[in-house]
Amino acid sequence: MRRFLLSSSLLFAASFGAVVNDQITLKNEDLFFGKVIALKDGLIEVATPHSDTPLNVLNKDLLRLNFADTATSELEKNSQKLKLKNGDSFPGEVVALSETHLTFQTWFAGALEIPRTQIESVFFGVTPQRTLYRGPKGIDSWTQSNENRWKFTNGVMLSHAAGFIGKKLPISGNFIFSTTVSWASSPNMKIHLCTDNESPNGKTTGNGYLIKVNPTEIQVSRVIPPKSPKILITHSVKLRDLPSKKVQIELRVNRKTGNLQLYLDGRKLEQGIDPSEAPTGSCLIFESMTSGSGGTQVMDLHIQEWDTTTQRLRLEPRAADDKDTLSVGDGDRFSGRILSYDPEKPENPFVIQTALSPDPIAIPLEDCAVMYFANGQDNPSTKGQYQLDLRTGGGLTFSGIQLGENKLTATHPWLGQLKIDRRIMRSISKSK
Repeated sequence: MRRFLLSSSLLFAASFGAVVNDQITLKNEDLFFGKVIALKDGLIEVATPHSDTPLNVLNKDLLRLNFADTATSELEKNSQKLKLKNGDSFPGEVVALSETHLTFQTWFAGALEIPRTQIESVFFGVTPQRTLYRGPKGIDSWTQSNENRWKFTNGVMLSHAAGFIGKKLPISGNFIFSTTVSWASSPNMKIHLCTDNESPNGKTTGNGYLIKVNPTEIQVSRVIPPKSPKILITHSVKLRDLPSKKVQIELRVNRKTGNLQLYLDGRKLEQGIDPSEAPTGSCLIFESMTSGSGGTQVMDLHIQEWDTTTQRLRLEPRAADDKDTLSVGDGDRFSGRILSYDPEKPENPFVIQTALSPDPIAIPLEDCAVMYFANGQDNPSTKGQYQLDLRTGGGLTFSGIQLGENKLTATHPWLGQLKIDRRIMRSISKSK
């Protein structure tokens, strides 16, 4: 049976070519390409053009399931993101708030009524509005160096040797750049943004921003030749220790104000200010520094507009653990007890009782940046069998998953049984 499945997987890869398919990775690193039509009763059912009946792969052998790319521009947008205390996060919209629960409306799983004690935070105004580029869809239109060492297959650009690959893209004045980078042994690459050319001129890529990715840190610098690069953001992170050997990198750039914000795997880490006049270029260059048997992969590349609404996202801390906190866009924080939310009023206000005022204060939704609820009794430690990564950012932990053609039915340790729209699913992997 294993020999049949393995030979079939190779056939899938050769036959599907540039066609975008679901990808199954097993624990022994076997790969399968096709359309996953079901996951149930311990089996993953895969439809292929080579068989009238689905092929069955044992679920216990699954390492990761990557779903075929879906145009995120076609998915519903939500400007708010909720994070649970177990680390799960997902987009949606606050529609109600009571003494004990918050109701969060999502397009992919319906309305979720969540106990306040289980919520770590709610961020407002975090979703970009318009996708300018989504890919990669091939590398024929990209400019390469070093004997075309970059290759392309199934939506992934891959290089096993040092070399550049670049492309002019529709990068707007304020933009959000995001991509997923993976590596075979250790991460070592550079990403050049807003350059004037698709390829370097000698040893420099010219005016622009530079993201360095290495085993122990990620660094964002401003490059203005012939001066040395000026470091704007440095974040220490042991990427080489990540079991998944991949990371989603996101850099938000406001070329008007010089504000830059760095995210990893959907979580905001650091921000910096570029005091220089902004670069005007619109080219992107990936530079692999890897040589030998190790490989560098680039996938899920997105360029999106960064509108003024999403500029409010900031990592404002809690005012106190035993109180609710509501921070507004200018940095002010209100602590006390958040009493209610009224979406029927014109300003959609949150009402909070604070020690600063004898009367409750109404704060319009458009002014809100981040909300925390008071830490209550600790929730029991829970961990699901699977991690679901979402195309719109964030992820959920599940057990007992049943995957159908359009929906995923699964049990969340805190939210109970949910039915998830398949279009929002980027990947499913076994929890560590």
